[in-house]
Amino acid sequence: MQFLCNKCALGGVLASGHTCKTCSFTTYSAYAYCVCCALEKDKCQSCETDMQSGRDQTAVAQVQKARAVFLAAVTVIDAEYDAAVADIKDEIDAWLKVNKDAGDAYDQAIKPYQDGYQTASEALRVLQSSGVQADSQSVIAARTAVDTANTSLREALPDLQKQMWAPINEARAKIGEEKLKRHEDAARARHMKTSREERRVELVAERIGGHLKVDAAYNAQLAQLETELA
Repeated sequence: MQFLCNKCALGGVLASGHTCKTCSFTTYSAYAYCVCCALEKDKCQSCETDMQSGRDQTAVAQVQKARAVFLAAVTVIDAEYDAAVADIKDEIDAWLKVNKDAGDAYDQAIKPYQDGYQTASEALRVLQSSGVQADSQSVIAARTAVDTANTSLREALPDLQKQMWAPINEARAKIGEEKLKRHEDAARARHMKTSREERRVELVAERIGGHLKVDAAYNAQLAQLETELA
């Protein structure tokens, strides 16, 4: 479940993940905030519109408490990881830098194609939601634009992925499989434990957001009923 305004809730989720604008949690790249920060700020995750959701300070305190528990758990998890790779830290840091640089270059290169597809998809969605006939020239042109953008994205992927993997594979051969396996095992354990703790926080926020949506739907239907009976 996401904490989105009515406009953004129609748009779906596109692209990959990135870090929340105001905390270390991961969220979709179409969003500014993770669900926790969005609820805490009472803003739409995507466009940052004030939600006026009715959430109270008790809800905010619950999210903040859950986040504090998460951060304490991550401190322990990170210490376990550091101990597991302490003697190969410099080599691992160099390896991670190669991965980051290659990944950043890939993200920068693929972004225009992703943006093109997202822009075309949004234009089509706006047309379809405006009531324009499905066989109109504008809708046909918008669908063609989506197909073209999607094709461009798919055709660009193989070469861009090769460019990303070339330096990574070279660095992998240099550091050696034994050290990499130690690092990958430790990193995998850290990721699994961290993801589990992060999910605990998200569940707190999602429970609150779910109740807010139920309350909003109830109030809207009650108001409609009162109008009909007036």
